[in-house]
Amino acid sequence: MKRLSNGMKTVFYTTAMVLVLLGAMAILDKNNDFSLTQRESAHKFGATYMTMNNPFFEVINGTIRATVESNGDILITRDPALDAERQTQQIYDLIDEGVEAIFIAPVDFEKIIPAIEYGREKGVRIIFVDTEIYDESLADCIVVSDNYHAGVLCAEYLLHKKTEGKILIFEHPTTKSSNDRVEGFADTVEGNGNFEIVDRLDYAGQLEIAMPLMIDELKKGVDFDVVFSINDVGALGVMAALKDYGRLDGISVLGVDGAPEAKSMIKEKIMLATSAQYPSEIGQNAVEQLYNMIEGRPVEKKIKVSVNLISAENINEFSTKGWQ
Repeated sequence: MKRLSNGMKTVFYTTAMVLVLLGAMAILDKNNDFSLTQRESAHKFGATYMTMNNPFFEVINGTIRATVESNGDILITRDPALDAERQTQQIYDLIDEGVEAIFIAPVDFEKIIPAIEYGREKGVRIIFVDTEIYDESLADCIVVSDNYHAGVLCAEYLLHKKTEGKILIFEHPTTKSSNDRVEGFADTVEGNGNFEIVDRLDYAGQLEIAMPLMIDELKKGVDFDVVFSINDVGALGVMAALKDYGRLDGISVLGVDGAPEAKSMIKEKIMLATSAQYPSEIGQNAVEQLYNMIEGRPVEKKIKVSVNLISAENINEFSTKGWQ
């Protein structure tokens, strides 16, 4: 048999390598075609919460995203940054992008109604999380904490720990969750003449707004010794302002969320209590109901997730390193 020259060997091996590469590229092309097909058949959903500047919503969104992406589907999340008009536009944009469903925590439960109605006309499923809308007929599903009970728990604990008090309430009145929490708190305190609600301050649920509002109250010399905040973010802002003014001692601060930072403050006996929410459970319930809708299974129209009071008496049962 005639032996190949070195030049022929080089040509042979080069040709073989080219054939191998071409084969590999063909396989990759097939994989790419498969991925493209998979993406084209994936369900696409949207989400817009009040603000992504609150870790609570990050947990909810992360829980939903994990399930959506594990199913090969797509979640598009938008941050309105507490701007009701921006959130309204985001809802319109998501609908026009062809999403099948939108998870919404409304900045303003009234201003988003036209966008919600537009979505329903287009067949988009609407799922409210954390806070709801007064007209429940506009929702396909609502998943929230038991917000009224969260306020009740804080008020009951306050009445248990103190015999009298002058109370400042930090609220976010454009959201139903805030209104429910304040109503639960006020209804429970109302029957006791030794407790008085001195003022109610709108801080939009934000630490950076709660701090200057608290400072203004201190400068005005408002007489108070209790603060109830509708979330822990606000409670932390209040406590920061009180600390700067040397007024932290003797002021009982209560919040709602069960945020890691709030639990640390309770452990250190700086904060009185918080009504703990379960954001992972809210997110998981919401995404499960969405897939029930898609796959034709029964859907729970409204789910209320239980809340629990965290105080000095049971703080050791909860981790301060994350959400419950």
